[in-house]
Amino acid sequence: MMLTGHHLAVRAALAALSLWTVAAPARADGMRCGSRLVSNGDSTYEVRTRCGEPRDAMRRTETRTERRRVRVACGQGEARCDRVQEISAEVVVDEWTYDFGPQRFVHYLTFLDGKLARVETGSYGSDH
Repeated sequence: MMLTGHHLAVRAALAALSLWTVAAPARADGMRCGSRLVSNGDSTYEVRTRCGEPRDAMRRTETRTERRRVRVACGQGEARCDRVQEISAEVVVDEWTYDFGPQRFVHYLTFLDGKLARVETGSYGSDH
């Protein structure tokens, strides 16, 4: 079967997509450190105690805005109305990287205000 330019382009796009999918970090609910497990909701102290110091750590502060629907008085009467209220808050974001070597995957941990919120798994680690 002869492949046309269109078929070759589709195959190339699918190959690139599959490589991107493999290279993209995968989400996990936790991370194993030896016989110990850390999971979402654990504090930075708990993770550091169970897993040791991260290979890399970065901290930043973000302002996050949340919209909430609230009931407020409409005026002088007893009637209540729905309004949208925006609430902004500063959030401390810590991003830690654990590289346990070439036999295990690299783990990227994200903490929000000191609590583990997300664990992503990358490719195999490197030789230290």
